[in-house]
Amino acid sequence: MKDKTLAALAYILWIPSLYIVLTEKRRDEFVGFHGGQALVLWTGIFLIFFAVRFLVNLIWSFFYIPYLDVLEILTGAGLYGYACYCGWRCYQEIAFKVPH
Repeated sequence: MKDKTLAALAYILWIPSLYIVLTEKRRDEFVGFHGGQALVLWTGIFLIFFAVRFLVNLIWSFFYIPYLDVLEILTGAGLYGYACYCGWRCYQEIAFKVPH
């Protein structure tokens, strides 16, 4: 597998970012940078998604708001869309940094 494909998949699928960080691939400048950055991105995605999920369940424990679960779905879709966008930019070898 080409290095830029592996780096791009790290943004899209999460597991390749762990593979990059835990193996010797992290020593490669391009792949190591994007693998670490993708792992930070996925950590943020998980934290944001589960925070929204917790808030939706907390609100529902007090009173029911119909279709509030759509917020959870839209948040997840938006975060995954951003991860795919970062993967595409990485594959195109466009320099960028994920805000953290």
